[in-house]
Amino acid sequence: MKKALKYRRMTKTDRLIIERFYNNGASYRSIAAITGFAVSSIHTEIRHGLYPHLGAETTRRPFHYSADIAQQYADFQATAKGPALKLGHNHDYAGFISAQIKAGRSPDQIAGTLKKSGKWTVSTITLYRYIDRGYIPNIANRNLREKPLRKRSYRHVEAKRPPKGTSIERRPEIVSTRQTFGHWELDSVIGKAKGKRQSLLVLTERMTRYEIILRVPNKTSSATVHALDKILKKFPENTFQTITVDNGSEFQDCHGMEHDKSGNKRLTVYYCHPYTSCERGSNERNNRIIRRFFPKGKSLRKITQADCDHAAAEMNDMPRKIFGYATARELFERELAKLLSPSS
Repeated sequence: MKKALKYRRMTKTDRLIIERFYNNGASYRSIAAITGFAVSSIHTEIRHGLYPHLGAETTRRPFHYSADIAQQYADFQATAKGPALKLGHNHDYAGFISAQIKAGRSPDQIAGTLKKSGKWTVSTITLYRYIDRGYIPNIANRNLREKPLRKRSYRHVEAKRPPKGTSIERRPEIVSTRQTFGHWELDSVIGKAKGKRQSLLVLTERMTRYEIILRVPNKTSSATVHALDKILKKFPENTFQTITVDNGSEFQDCHGMEHDKSGNKRLTVYYCHPYTSCERGSNERNNRIIRRFFPKGKSLRKITQADCDHAAAEMNDMPRKIFGYATARELFERELAKLLSPSS
């Protein structure tokens, strides 16, 4: 019994082989044997690529086969394959997606928020594919704020000297689980590498990812303590229970950060291992978003606190996939309400 040929699609290379042998007078059967396709397939393929050959009146075959013509036919036929676009003629939806991406939202945030509110939308994967293919007006991949990053591994570096305060090794496990409110991460964001008078203090609450951005006059420990004194007065007691920091010079006054001006302890500061930013993962993730507003390498000299508040508000109102597309502000205000409730 003759073994059935395994199906495969015909390529441009196959068509070039057919062109050479057919135009030299080879039979359909011999071409089929050479290329591995069925005779009927070769017959159909040649029919799609025939063209009148000049001076062929005296030749055996008045029509020659062109691999280019046949390939153009195959490419055109391929455009009719597959399901219809879910987008269809929904120009309002496409325009909405375009506006949202220009406003800084990611395709996943847009699709997730629409789905949460019960509105029609394609999936995140489909939306990315539509952007790749140019179906969303005035939007291309270069307009997306972030591209996927490969996760890199971290390792602890042996410290040359002990931290100024308590090591992260002694931080309670409950802080790591993110199940309780009031545990923060603190970092500095600078504009240019040179110039300590251009700095922002950024605070990220670990459970809700709520962000606070503070403009400070310089990158010093006294400026850090002064900023904390001001911000802690604006929130209820127990909003700040712990703060995790790195070993930067601006965080070296551990006593000043942990105690108020009367010497009363108000929170606990934990210090990360050297060169281990993953121990402040929420901080680092939010810092990438902050750079949309304050790009690296550009001076922060003209940045005001109002600018910082605007950036923080945009971040806190951003739907988060990790929270089922709720915002950090919604979760943070819910936790504040618990602190202010008499029954809490």
